[in-house]
Amino acid sequence: MKSRKDVFIEGDIIASRVLGDVNQPFCIHRVRFSNDKYAIIRAATGLCFHTGGVIERHDNAWFYNQVKIRLFGFEYLGEKESIRQFFENS
Repeated sequence: MKSRKDVFIEGDIIASRVLGDVNQPFCIHRVRFSNDKYAIIRAATGLCFHTGGVIERHDNAWFYNQVKIRLFGFEYLGEKESIRQFFENS
């Protein structure tokens, strides 16, 4: 049986945008992770994170300000691709 290692990942929120309709806005965030990868993330609950904030992953759970959050699936990107996707998303 494989032993489960504690997986820790930290990401800095470097940009945020509010998108969607007036009645149903949502936020996307550009994140730079501690492994030098980037991603465009969105909270499943519709939360908007502050630029300069930090998200963390411990095992299989994500946290923002020590509060457990649920994120939609995302993929790690290079810096240039993350910039492109952040500004093209609408």
